[in-house]
Amino acid sequence: MGKARQPVSINGLEFDALISESKTLEATVPEYSVESGFSVSDAIILSPEKLNMTLYVTNTPVTWYGRHGSSPARVDSVVKRLEELYYAGEPVTIVTSDATYTSMAIESLTISKSLETGYAREIPISFKKIRVTTAKTTTIPASYGKSGKTAASAGTANT
Repeated sequence: MGKARQPVSINGLEFDALISESKTLEATVPEYSVESGFSVSDAIILSPEKLNMTLYVTNTPVTWYGRHGSSPARVDSVVKRLEELYYAGEPVTIVTSDATYTSMAIESLTISKSLETGYAREIPISFKKIRVTTAKTTTIPASYGKSGKTAASAGTANT
């Protein structure tokens, strides 16, 4: 990773450092057996992208001191806001110096204390892209005929 031009943020909540980041792209290729003894595939199903990060926050930031200053309550405030974002169950936007990720859900979040980090926190966090679909309703034209034995109107169809 090169030098960051801006701090990593989640819905505007900024962190002191990005320790690690990995983006996962996965796809499923379904296979179907045919009579001739082969498996064939006719589709690629893309899974939502995943983003795993380890973020660092401290009460006395060095990297972004000009933006955050020093505060004995900064770590607790950031941890509280992260927990609020998690419990809200709403999509978040993540901004790194390389990319912006929108419509991401917090899948997991680990907040732990250790002797090595003192009052600072090293926070592993995982995100998954949310895909939202839309529904449309249409009227089936009379030229397609009537349904079933009753020959009643086929009505509308949802997709």
